Amino acid sequence: MATAPATPINRRQMQEVKAPQQFSFTKPGQDASGILLSIEPVTVKEKQAMEYLFQAEGGDRFTCLGTNDLDKKLHPGMIGHFVQIRYEKDDNSFQKPGQNAMKVFKVLVAKEKEPGF
Repeated sequence: MATAPATPINRRQMQEVKAPQQFSFTKPGQDASGILLSIEPVTVKEKQAMEYLFQAEGGDRFTCLGTNDLDKKLHPGMIGHFVQIRYEKDDNSFQKPGQNAMKVFKVLVAKEKEPGF
C-alpha cells in the first residue's frame, strides 16, 4: 500500500512548443529581426540552401532561407546576437536571362551577444 509523500510533488507548468514560422522576403521594405539561434543547411526543391532560425522579441521563433546576399552577411559567429534584416532592393545589374534579380539586404547585428548565450 502506497502512502502519500510528506511534501507535495512540485508540478511543472508546461507550455506547448510550436514549430517556427517560415518567413519569406517578398517585397522591398520588409524587415525581420530577432536573436539568431542557428544556421543549418537544408534542401529545398532539390537545391541546397541555408536556413536561419531566429527568436523574435516576443519569444516566437521564425526561419528564413538564405539568399546569395544574406549568406555572405550572416555567419555562425553571430549566433546569440540580435539581428535586424531589411530587404532593400532588387539588383538586376548582372542578371542572366531567365534568372531572378538578386535581393539586396541591409543587415545590422548587435555588438554583444544577448544574455544567456
